[in-house]
Amino acid sequence: MGTALHEWLQEEFPLIAGEARVLHHLAYEAVAEFQRSLDPGAQAGELSDEDVLARLNDPRAFGLLAHRVLASRVSREAKIGVAERAFDLIPIPASEHAAFPVEERTPPGLLRLARFLLENEAFMVLHLLHLIYAAYLDPRILREADRRTRTWVLMAMMAREELPDTERLLAAFQFLAAMAPRDAASAFHGIVSAKYVRPTVRAGLAAAASGSDGGRAWFAAVAVQEGLLPPPGSSEASAVEFEARVPAIPEAVRTRAREWLAARAKKGG
Repeated sequence: MGTALHEWLQEEFPLIAGEARVLHHLAYEAVAEFQRSLDPGAQAGELSDEDVLARLNDPRAFGLLAHRVLASRVSREAKIGVAERAFDLIPIPASEHAAFPVEERTPPGLLRLARFLLENEAFMVLHLLHLIYAAYLDPRILREADRRTRTWVLMAMMAREELPDTERLLAAFQFLAAMAPRDAASAFHGIVSAKYVRPTVRAGLAAAASGSDGGRAWFAAVAVQEGLLPPPGSSEASAVEFEARVPAIPEAVRTRAREWLAARAKKGG
């Protein structure tokens, strides 16, 4: 066994005796799978530790490793460390967007990694920011996730009072916009009916979702504030990005949001 990868794993993750060997093997498997996705003729035997280390800087390759680690028998701490590293590889807004294609920015199966962190009380604000940005760049992350995991992650985030309200509302909006209308309406009803979800979050989501434009103006305003979108009118590119990236809530959810707000107003809430 080469030493470069083994030493890197021991330095990067909280591993107990013997776990570095397991992760070393899983890393080779993950990178070999990733190589085959790029070149069907690629051979795992041609890889070196240096090749594997270089490839693990790619969120797609590291995501394949993360899922293998979560399915293995290594310690909970090692799994959390690897899942967190997968999120760390997702870029968040800086002065300019990265110049490489959207699909190269995000680990596969991101919501399954989010669920693992949520289940283990290890999902933090930074993970939420990475998830919001990843879904903004590529809504397929939410749209193509399995329904059960997607709904579970959404409801779990809504219940976490330690997460900021603004970011939770952005995430909820993205999730609902990515769902089929019936699923989105059901999820919205679940959120505004849940007593464990803070009242300000329920009211904020209903207000955002009730807009006649599907909430796009609300999302754009908050996205500018959070650095996802450039200010409106700042360039022709900003208008193009608004049309391409700002999601809309399904009509079924808008209707429920208006009904919920009307009922709340009638009760004096």
